[in-house]
Amino acid sequence: MKLWRIIREDIACGAGLLTRLPLGWLRVSGQVWSLPRSVWCWPLVGAFIGVLAGIAFLILRALQVPAPVAAAWSVGVQVLLTGGLHEDGLADMADGCGGGPSPERRLDIMRDSRIGSYGALALGICLLIRVMALASLPIILVVPTLALTGALSRAVLPLLPFTMKPARENGLARQLMGLTRNQVLSGLFSAFCIALLCVSSHIALLTCLLALCVALVLRAVSKRFLNGYTGDVLGATASITDCVVLTALVAAWNS
Repeated sequence: MKLWRIIREDIACGAGLLTRLPLGWLRVSGQVWSLPRSVWCWPLVGAFIGVLAGIAFLILRALQVPAPVAAAWSVGVQVLLTGGLHEDGLADMADGCGGGPSPERRLDIMRDSRIGSYGALALGICLLIRVMALASLPIILVVPTLALTGALSRAVLPLLPFTMKPARENGLARQLMGLTRNQVLSGLFSAFCIALLCVSSHIALLTCLLALCVALVLRAVSKRFLNGYTGDVLGATASITDCVVLTALVAAWNS
């Protein structure tokens, strides 16, 4: 019974961070809220978002809506479910890293609620890639592909706070300090299991490795330009991982 309460609390914590879904009722009164402990369920939350977006795509296609239009609505569903959390991080990181001369100035730019030209370009390109890639998929592969990309793009996020320090002394990202190796591995294991359910074993392994490579690149960029990670860096990592893995899957399905 105690284990079930912990699972409910972790899902409420993970979903509360990554989505705008009304899952607060899952939270158990008296349980300790632990963001690091919840990382095992982040891939599950991402896969669930992908499945819902995929279902929206299938419904629209069944209504004879053209694939590009259905894909745009499907991506819109993803943004709605997450509150644009990852897209906001991508835009902020692009503005900061593109326009600031020093780590301190870049962090200040990233905290500015206004979007600049770098952020607008990064956001536009990201959304365009996702829409066009989704429209290019065989319809039978839409749901498993979105579930897979949703899981992997969330599974790699804990790698950054596990391997580097936060760039600021405050903020949400600091709550992930103290992540253990087992917690990080639990998220990666969850994502790999989801991948095996969605695609063949060799494609699952390749996409997982690709997602890890993207996370390592974003880690290097944030270390170089920001001297650490922030919540915006995590959001940007999720968005870019989504784009890269989705592109790779489209190439694989159409080869």
